[in-house]
Order: sequence, then structure tokens, then C-alpha cells
Amino acid sequence: MAVNAENKIKLIVVTPYKTFFEDKADIVVVPSIDGELGVMCGHSPLVVALKPGICKIITGDETLHFSCSEGYAEIGHKVALVVCNSAEWPEEINVNRIVNSYLDGKAKMKQDEMLKREQKAIITSDNRNLYERAKARMHLVEIAGTDAQKNKLIQLKKDLGID
Repeated sequence: MAVNAENKIKLIVVTPYKTFFEDKADIVVVPSIDGELGVMCGHSPLVVALKPGICKIITGDETLHFSCSEGYAEIGHKVALVVCNSAEWPEEINVNRIVNSYLDGKAKMKQDEMLKREQKAIITSDNRNLYERAKARMHLVEIAGTDAQKNKLIQLKKDLGID
């Protein structure tokens, strides 16, 4: 079955700094807090909270991937609006930075857990989000990064003992 322009959903992805993406797609997949959510033109309206993860834009035979941070998605019959703190294409990712963010987030979460056990602090989700954003970016590099990015990530993970 051929998909014409009327059967496409308009996707708009905005961050506090820019409109990251705006175009039509056959299918949009976002990482909601309840799991991946795929939407097409005609989807029932809803608003969902997003967790850091990978978004997919499928148009014809082409699939684009990008990472997004926490935020929300407002889905309508013909438009999907994704509002998130950050969004990146695979080629924009600095592998050294994401590995450092991953290690930093993991250490901070461990510290949060220790403080929580000692009941000395109220724990926010900031450190978990830092960790989850780094994991999502690493996964994006693994599935859609350049060969150079993939090789560098493999080597850094091996050198640092990251599973």
C-alpha cells in the first residue's frame, strides 16, 4: 500500500535552544516512560512523558535515529510535537564525552543510593537522567554511528571495563 503525503504525520522536535527537526514521517517512535511508543497519522491524541532514549523517524525505506533527553510528546491526529531538553543526531555525538558522562552519572547514582540508605538526602532524578542520557547516546552510536565512532566506543568500553 502506497503512503501519500496526507497519510504522514508531521514531527516537530524542539529543545530549549532550537527546532531540532521538522518534517513529515510515516512513523515516529519515541521513548516514553512506559516503553517505546510508535505513532502514525490518525493516532488518538495523547500526551506522554519521555525518558532519555532513542527516537526513530521512519519514512519510506529510510529510518533516522536521534537521541533525546527527558521531556514530553504531544501527539495529535496529524502532528507529533516532541519537547525535550536535548536532542542529537549520531554524527554530533562526541564519544569521549558520552563515556565520561556515563561514568559520572553512574558514580553519582551510586552516591545517591548511599545517601538514600542513610536517609540523609532527598534524591532527585537528575543523576539518573544524566546516566540514562549517556546510555542512550552510547546506544545510538552503537546502532547508527559512524564506523569510527563505533570503534572508538568499543575501545573505550573495553579500556574502562564498561559492560
